[in-house]
Parts: sequence; C-alpha cells; structure tokens
Amino acid sequence: VDCLVVNLKYVHCSWNKQGTPEVNYTFYSGFRNVKKLSECTTYLLENSTNIGCNQPYADVLNRFNTFYTKLVHGNNNSQKEHELKTKVKLNPPTNLTVKNESDSNLWIYWNQTATKCVESEVRVRTNNKKWETSKISTGKQNYCINLPSRSSQYEIQVRSRIGNNCGESIFWSDWSEPVVWGSNSSTDTTQRNGSMSVWTPVLCVAGVLTLILMVMTLLHHERLRIILIPMVPKPSLIPDDIEV
Repeated sequence: VDCLVVNLKYVHCSWNKQGTPEVNYTFYSGFRNVKKLSECTTYLLENSTNIGCNQPYADVLNRFNTFYTKLVHGNNNSQKEHELKTKVKLNPPTNLTVKNESDSNLWIYWNQTATKCVESEVRVRTNNKKWETSKISTGKQNYCINLPSRSSQYEIQVRSRIGNNCGESIFWSDWSEPVVWGSNSSTDTTQRNGSMSVWTPVLCVAGVLTLILMVMTLLHHERLRIILIPMVPKPSLIPDDIEV
C-alpha cells in the first residue's frame, strides 16, 4: 500500500502498483492518535475491483503522526505503517495573473493552499526558448520580471510544495496552466524574413521574364511600323540642281 496526502484535504492510498488485485480487499486506516482504524468510505475501482481509497484528512497536523493501513480479505490481512510528513502533494496554483505595473515591471500573482507553509517555483520562457526557473520563498505568492521587453513573448508557470518550515514535502505540485504576456515580434520578423527569402528568387525571375517580353513586344511593333509606314527620307537643305 502506498499513501500520499493530497492538497491537505484527503489521504490517497492505492494497492495496484503490481497490477489489479485478483480479489476485492477491504481497506482500514487511521493515524496513531485514533483509537480504532476506520473502513474506507470512498473506494477507487478498476474493472469493478477495489484498487485504492481516499480517506478524509481532517487535521493538517496529522501528517506528523504515523499513519496505519490494513488490507483485509477473508482471514488474510496486511498491515503497514506510513510516515506522511514528507508525502504531501498540493494542487497546482490557481488564478495565475500577469500585470504590467506602474513601475514598468511585470508582476505575476497566484493563489495556493496554506500560504504560510508553501514555497513556490516560477518558470519563465521567452520567445519559446529554454525555461528559466526561480525559487520563491515560503509565503510569497508573487514574482517580478524586471523591465520586460514589449517585443518579446513571456510564458509563465508556477508550482508549489510544503516548505521546510512546515515539514518539507518531497513532492511538488504539477505546474499551473501557463499564462502568456507580450508578443513574439522577433519570431514574427524571422518568419516574415524567411518567407521573403523564399519568394525573392521567384519575384526576380518573374521580373526578368516580364522585361524580356516587354522588349520583344516593343521590337515586334517597331518592325511592323517600319514595314507598313516606310520612312520618308528628309529633303536636302541644298538641292543638287541649285547653283550657288
């Protein structure tokens, strides 16, 4: 049986790591400070077979106590002790927003459970390049990008976990949904330049062919004009039969 505290709301336990069990187990669990283990009220099923359980997590401090589990089928049972202090996985941060404040800096804000115990990481990708990650101290729910470039596009995500001052968890939340600020004009320019570089030879060839056709057309019309309308020689200013 493997167990994990999910978002400080419930304890998720599963016993299908090696595949779906051949029998339906009954699951019991409880922390050290309870008198009796309680049966699961919310089973997780796979092909109509119990493979896990979500047990309510009433007291946020319970994870510092040993958690006991027991699987029972007929006369067979399997018991296990779990230390859940470091096994907490939060949900991803929510309401991620980006604001270009009056100080000309880009500020990112988000919401997370149990803010006093939560540390976060922010990752930023500029113009679809490599992600750059920054660690945010416990309790903070904002991050600043100094003097962002308006000609660049910024993609931002945040994730969180329980920090060291509240019993650090080894599990980070999943990354939040990304938010995007700015416009990737440098990429647009590159794409436009790339498009132009493809069309430039075509346009040059078309221009040369057009010029050749125009010259041939003019030459053809000039020959027709000479044939149909012969040129009349200019009279001499001094006729031959005039004596000086």
